[in-house]
Amino acid sequence: MPRRRRQHGLPTNPGMSPGSLVIPEGAPKPRVRVMRYDAGNIEARDHVSRAELLRLAEAPEVTWIDVEGYGDHELFEFLGHKLGVPRLALEDVLGNSSRPKVEVFGDSLFIVARAMKQGEHPESEQISIFVRGTTVITFTDEPLDLLAPLRTRLHDPESATRRSGVDFLAYRILDCVVDTYTPCLEHLGTRLDAVEAEAIAKPSSKPLTTLYLLMRDLRQLARIALPMRELAVALGHEARGFFRAETLPFLADLREHTQSVVELTGHYRDLGTDVRELIHGALNLRMNQVMRFMTAVTAVFIPLSFVTGLYGMNFENIPETRWPYGYFLTLGLLASIALFTLRWLRAQGWTRVNEDE
Repeated sequence: MPRRRRQHGLPTNPGMSPGSLVIPEGAPKPRVRVMRYDAGNIEARDHVSRAELLRLAEAPEVTWIDVEGYGDHELFEFLGHKLGVPRLALEDVLGNSSRPKVEVFGDSLFIVARAMKQGEHPESEQISIFVRGTTVITFTDEPLDLLAPLRTRLHDPESATRRSGVDFLAYRILDCVVDTYTPCLEHLGTRLDAVEAEAIAKPSSKPLTTLYLLMRDLRQLARIALPMRELAVALGHEARGFFRAETLPFLADLREHTQSVVELTGHYRDLGTDVRELIHGALNLRMNQVMRFMTAVTAVFIPLSFVTGLYGMNFENIPETRWPYGYFLTLGLLASIALFTLRWLRAQGWTRVNEDE
């Protein structure tokens, strides 16, 4: 049974001391991968032990340590004591519910980002990044495919990441995270366009449930995109000292991407609101048309009921009761009144149920 993820951004260990390391229940055993590289050479290691980890992290080359899984308390204690990861940062990592943010701890930088996972209803996954010296450590609570293309690119000696420093690697990881938003938005946009087309072609209450689920998914995406935009802005201001001048234009491009995601998310939310109002308006209009038609039918029978009620009174002396053609005259009078009333209501437009006809 999959673990239940908390994505509300609130503390998950109330009453405990700040920096307490609480391993999530059911967390898998971590898989530690290390990539150490420079412009000419690259070394990739998998399932690295703590002793090897310390040796590899002390190398002068750019070192990327990727930790997948949180089910080892001793590993996180080791990362805090030996590699200098602050306990407050490790607490955010293990909590797995922080909003996207940037924090500076002396000579180190800690970044929390959230990537979107594809599915019928998208979910977000926390990715934590710790940068210090020539070392980058990434944390995820389960294996993710979004960083696989970056690992492949690192084996290409002509790639910009291989020829750049640790700051560019941190940027590329964040760029992979932001790239997960586009397919999610496209999927939501396609579903929203289908609901809009259905609402225009044949308005009914049927697509309202689908529309509500779409709006909920868009709200969830907006909760991720807005802090990610703030994160991208903070990288160029509060954390500017951790990036070289040649990397700053790429951070600006990252800000533009997050801004585009925020704007497109807002556009889809407005479109969803318009579609919902269209459906509600069409349903209200149809109900009003039906009520108007029923009122017209009632108006036709009101004078007929009056005449029949008048002749149905129990009096002995009523005019025309002994006239042999009185019954047919009364029927003709009723038909004439009904026809006149119906023609007048039709002229006023009260008998039309569908305004398109």
